[in-house]
Amino acid sequence: MTLFLRTLAVTGLLSLIVMPAPAEAYGRDGHRIVCDLAYRYLSDETRTEIDRLVALDQQFENFRDVCSWADEVRRTSHRHTAPWHYINQDREDPQVDAEDCAEDGCITSAIDLHAGIFADRSRSDADRLEALKFLAHWMGDIHQPLHVSIEGDLGGNTIDVLWRGERHTNLHRVWDSEILLDYMAETWPYLDEADRWAQLVEALAADIPLNGVDVYTPLAPIEWAQESHDIVRSRGFAYYWANAEAPIEPGDAYYERNLPVSLQRLKQGGVRLAGLLNQLVEERQMTGRSAPSATSGALN
Repeated sequence: MTLFLRTLAVTGLLSLIVMPAPAEAYGRDGHRIVCDLAYRYLSDETRTEIDRLVALDQQFENFRDVCSWADEVRRTSHRHTAPWHYINQDREDPQVDAEDCAEDGCITSAIDLHAGIFADRSRSDADRLEALKFLAHWMGDIHQPLHVSIEGDLGGNTIDVLWRGERHTNLHRVWDSEILLDYMAETWPYLDEADRWAQLVEALAADIPLNGVDVYTPLAPIEWAQESHDIVRSRGFAYYWANAEAPIEPGDAYYERNLPVSLQRLKQGGVRLAGLLNQLVEERQMTGRSAPSATSGALN
């Protein structure tokens, strides 16, 4: 199958599944899900390269385990990366563009930066491993809608929530974990939490009809951020009219309406991460030939 036809196939199939930020997008387990999904759609060449780099890391054994590392170091050895986990928007601005990035960086510029380092033939394995760990994390963050949020409200962390009449939390945490935790508890009530996360990965993978399709993803962080921004601006998200002085009480209707959105963003993040890594590894290995091309909408 030619790359053009593969791209068309991915387009059609995925159409079916369609801030200083102290909270961590999806938490450790959510980032593992994105990377676990991505690993399933890596090309043989890319998987070999990812395994080789991860084997150099004394802290981690598997690709999925490196994906929350960026949250662990942003308050210690890599404090300068704290603003790179999000991008802020003015309340009245519906459009995400490069000028929205803060002077000290943001998630879209961080994706560009670390994709470039990972693909650079002149960089050391240590540099490329670190870039891989950051890039994998950013692809989870940018698909958590509240990492593209209103400037000043900490990505919804300041919006108090009584979740489904049961738990006091905040809106960011609802999208980090509460929706997913409720879905897993209701779907696999007899499993412990670790097994539930494993079952969620399997369920998401089963809902991604890409067996035998080579996945390539062009670098498009502004487009991915725009998707998250459009989600958080939607009326059903209950964000743009909320504020810190007025707690909200999302109930069952909110959960049922937004569960498919949450699951879709996990699937998109995983497939796009795989496609981007495939693209970057193939570009890096090319010598005198054109790199694979794909339309920017290939993984919508």
